Amino acid sequence: TDTAPPTAIDKPEAPEKPAPLPVGVYQIAVTGLGTADLNSSVAPVQPATGGPSASLGVAGTGIVFEQVSSSSFTEGARGAGGQRYVTFTYRVRNGTGTPLTNLTMMLVSRTGTVAGTALSLLRRFDGSAADPAIATRVVPTGAVTMDSDLTTMLATYPDVLQVLTEAEVASIAPPADVTNILPVGYVVRNKNATTTRLLPAAADPNQYDGVLTLSFRLPLQAAAAQDVFSFFFQVLAVTDTETRLTESMEEAADTAAVRRLRDRALALGATTVTVLNGSPAVSPAVADYPGQRQVCGARTAGTAAAPVTSIVTPSAYTRLAVYRPGQALNGCSPFFAAGEPLFANYGLPYAVTLRAMDRYGNQIASADTVRLASTDPGAVMPAPVALAGGAAAPAATYTTYGSSTLRATGRRLAATSPVTVWGMTRTWTGNVDTGWLTNGDWLQNVAPGVQDSVVIPGGRPYYPVLVQNTTIGGITMTDGATAPRIDLSLYDLTVTGSVNFGTTGSMPGTGRLVLTGENATVGGGVSNADVRNLRVTGTYSTTSNISVTGGRLFVQGGRLRSQGNRVRVQPQ
Repeated sequence: TDTAPPTAIDKPEAPEKPAPLPVGVYQIAVTGLGTADLNSSVAPVQPATGGPSASLGVAGTGIVFEQVSSSSFTEGARGAGGQRYVTFTYRVRNGTGTPLTNLTMMLVSRTGTVAGTALSLLRRFDGSAADPAIATRVVPTGAVTMDSDLTTMLATYPDVLQVLTEAEVASIAPPADVTNILPVGYVVRNKNATTTRLLPAAADPNQYDGVLTLSFRLPLQAAAAQDVFSFFFQVLAVTDTETRLTESMEEAADTAAVRRLRDRALALGATTVTVLNGSPAVSPAVADYPGQRQVCGARTAGTAAAPVTSIVTPSAYTRLAVYRPGQALNGCSPFFAAGEPLFANYGLPYAVTLRAMDRYGNQIASADTVRLASTDPGAVMPAPVALAGGAAAPAATYTTYGSSTLRATGRRLAATSPVTVWGMTRTWTGNVDTGWLTNGDWLQNVAPGVQDSVVIPGGRPYYPVLVQNTTIGGITMTDGATAPRIDLSLYDLTVTGSVNFGTTGSMPGTGRLVLTGENATVGGGVSNADVRNLRVTGTYSTTSNISVTGGRLFVQGGRLRSQGNRVRVQPQ
């Protein structure tokens, strides 16, 4: 009798993880953006009902934040995606009387914030109101600095940014005055240990066990006078029974930062590590973090039902990328590239796509002129090409098999990509003459190279004649109105793969067919395969009867296994 499949009730379901618990609402004041007087402060919100965060189980005023450092730098030009990166670091005291674990400051909207954002009261240097639309383009980042080359961005230390899923955010019970919780925030670390985030209840007024780093980027405006000088933004402090880490997008592009984050995840015993758009960790070739998952396009403004902007909000042209044939731009894929790259083929144009990119996987409509060069001295490179809409597709031509490195160099940026030239299948047309080396006689308009396999169809106006000793990868002959053939003339045709004569194919001439492949086959269809001189130095099995007529069969250091077929050497 049939057995019904088990229903969900037959299997015990894993218990749901407890939702993060709110412990306080805070307002962070930021001033001095773009000046040497960069400063911030964190203060508990005073609810209208009286008392600091009175509706919450743990008094918000019990957590104290004191700024200890700040830094800022700009990248890119005004009007061309230029960004200001800002970092604040605070020491944190847990004066609640209760130990706090995995304390995280989630960005939230409240009454008075710019719709869908955590920001309010954006001001310029002169005190006038800044464009409120800027609030939607303020994006959390990892803690970063610019290297001395002014191009490489470095992630200075791990465990700063935190990204949750929309479902995890939805499970948090917000205080009454919080209207929207964004799935991004910042983690409070334990400054005394890398193996825990526990903040013990402080017994001493000077006991600061925690460290919080607040990092973000915001767009430069068309003129400095229009830049944001100060603003407020709102955060909800939550504790979490689950130890989660997030690899920021800036960390993902910094190999040393990835190592530091991996070490931190192991030291903390992390149960979940979130990676974002373009993370190399998504590649099967890269080892996973503990509990790895990917969140693409984490919302940084708007609601879950109607997101406005995300963590990949565009910035400046900071990366020149080379996409090989077979690859496509994709934000969630490792290195923002989806698809398997195709090999280059001997003598054929190999068109790569050059893209002007920002750090966040966006193609930027930036002007640049890019020159290609290769470590393969025989490669023919195209003339320098101008990017149109941030992209171009120049083609190089390779005539050397194997691997080389392609380098793309713009006015300021450069990129490299490996290129491998591999064999392909080329089809004879015989539209021009009998010359094996006549490019126009081949469908691909290039005569085959030593790693290429060939197809010789029947019914062609001309058939190939060798003009020199020739090496190829394999041969397949197919039937047509006239029988296909390769005239060896006086030369050796060396084949490193299999040979299929079809049912009517032949190889006239006094030259030799030399078989050097491994675990390959030779033969035809129902009839004999006929050749004048056959030399076998590889290992071959027959697929039909083999006749060597008027010449010699020579097996040297190889093997020719008959597989139940007849191998016959006979005079002319």
